[in-house]
Amino acid sequence: MDRKKRNSLIRYIILFVVFAAVAAGLYYFFSLERKVEYTPPVSPVVTVMPEYRRIDEGISVTGYIEAEAMIPVVPFVSGTVEEYLISAGDVVEKGSVIAVIDKRPYELQLRQAEAQVQGLEAAFTRVEALRKSGGATAQDYDTLSAQLEAARAQLELAELQLSYATVTSPVSGTVIQAPSSAGSVGSQEMPLAIIADLDDLVVNLKLGEKYFHTIMEKRDNLMITVSSPDGYSSGTELLSISPYVDPVSKTFQVKVRLASPEGFVPGMFIRAAVTWSSKEYLTLPLAVRKLDGSVYAIADDGKSAEYIEMGDIAEDSSYFAIDPSYEGRTFIIRGQNGLLPGEEVRIIKEER
Repeated sequence: MDRKKRNSLIRYIILFVVFAAVAAGLYYFFSLERKVEYTPPVSPVVTVMPEYRRIDEGISVTGYIEAEAMIPVVPFVSGTVEEYLISAGDVVEKGSVIAVIDKRPYELQLRQAEAQVQGLEAAFTRVEALRKSGGATAQDYDTLSAQLEAARAQLELAELQLSYATVTSPVSGTVIQAPSSAGSVGSQEMPLAIIADLDDLVVNLKLGEKYFHTIMEKRDNLMITVSSPDGYSSGTELLSISPYVDPVSKTFQVKVRLASPEGFVPGMFIRAAVTWSSKEYLTLPLAVRKLDGSVYAIADDGKSAEYIEMGDIAEDSSYFAIDPSYEGRTFIIRGQNGLLPGEEVRIIKEER
């Protein structure tokens, strides 16, 4: 073998030895490395204990304040309003003058009726005297008598129409609308005022049809409280429950009267709490319950999560009732949404 081939072979042998040494070193290095096993982290949770408290079963709905009686004051005669004596917000008594309509046409009508009655009365007196002496027939007497009665009726109508020119309040109350003014035309098509008794206020509540049978069954135990956005509150008296469900809106009406109307006015927006049962239960905060209605409790081993399905008993806006058999158990109120049944947990805080 010549020198060139021998040198080439030596180089290959040297490279092989180097690579083998490196591979042996790497194998030795990694064989000495300690194997690390993955341990999943323990989920931190916050827990709470159930407590006994009173739950008011019911619903919350909205509505608007109304006056039990809103009386439109409509003039019985037409004409120009010469005097308009009220403004919105005025308190009026029954019989108070609200407006005066131009009386001149009705005064002329009255004088005409009075003159006609006077003339017929004089004629009737003469005919009556002539009849006694045989100078007038019974037909003349009856005709004139009928004409006199008709004229007297016209006189009464004229007097009545003249009195209607002075428009008065038919009830005592507060003027909530005063849409007219002096110089406008008063007519039976347009009320001169709308008057309401602000001490007699009602609310017509509309409830969904799914509550119809519950409300009917519990009507003797219903408690309805009305509150306004600015802090006024009042109990109520139940006036009526609609006996049918509106097929369009799928609601039925409950009408109540405010027991303490101070601070409320017609048209005001209110929220009504409708309660049909009030009872003490073992309860948990609503935050404990997952979207599917289930909950997680701490298992008997004290370190894992136990999945529990809860039935519907009662609830309000903050708490829901659970079976008394769960008294003393610890439930998870924070961190439960990502858990699996039986998963190990770590309690970091217990809410009170």
